[in-house]
Amino acid sequence: MQFDIIKFGDVAIHSTGSGPSVVLLHANGGSHHDFDGVIDSLAKHATVYAVDWPGHGDSGVTTEPGACAFADLLPRILESLGRGPYTLIGNSVGGFAAIRTAARHPHLVSNLVLVNPGGFTPRWPTTFLARRLFGWDRFAPFAMRLLPRLYLRRRTANVDAIRTAMAIASQSKAQAQTFAKVWRSFTDKNHSASPDAVNVDVPVLLVWGTQDPVLPWMVDGRRARKSLRHAQVVKLHCGHQAFAEMPNQFMGLLREFLGWKEEVPS
Repeated sequence: MQFDIIKFGDVAIHSTGSGPSVVLLHANGGSHHDFDGVIDSLAKHATVYAVDWPGHGDSGVTTEPGACAFADLLPRILESLGRGPYTLIGNSVGGFAAIRTAARHPHLVSNLVLVNPGGFTPRWPTTFLARRLFGWDRFAPFAMRLLPRLYLRRRTANVDAIRTAMAIASQSKAQAQTFAKVWRSFTDKNHSASPDAVNVDVPVLLVWGTQDPVLPWMVDGRRARKSLRHAQVVKLHCGHQAFAEMPNQFMGLLREFLGWKEEVPS
């Protein structure tokens, strides 16, 4: 897939396709390539903007990386594109940013598609310690290699590519430090999606991989469902990234949710 690259400061935004505007927001340690398994299908229906968060992918570090910093940055990115309102597809920390933007800047958002979004983890001593461990600079390179093998539970070409990319990124001191800083930011008391989620007033599709050990359905998923009171909720037998692990099923859900016609095989 060929992209046009748009710059917002040092943030790289990869654009392709035509039609209504869809924005892809990846997880910590990832990049726009996390969505490679569905990007061709998405581009048949929409103008797709795939963001690389600061310190990730093709982006530099324009601000101190962190969940709340990314959430504050997203509305400015969307305003700069000038193609709203947008369907936001957010995974993990990308889902947290999407929820906050939909609640606080509703004119920018038409639909939310949330895939195991962050911000719903209870502030228990155990979860605090886990975030601090993954946010420890010396441990972060190991965590970058380990976590994708734990939370991506189905093998696909896209999953293999994500695991390989994270292993390579773990060898970069700058990328490992960014990964660690984002994990440390999860301990911030403002990293809570629930206060914004209850104020979201656009259609929401909440897709949760029930085999995700980092953001488990029984804890985080149920809290998200409770806060996103009017969301359409779909549980899939996969891990953290349904679009990479079960791309055909994910696209089927997305087409139904957005009212897109089914693709005709060429």
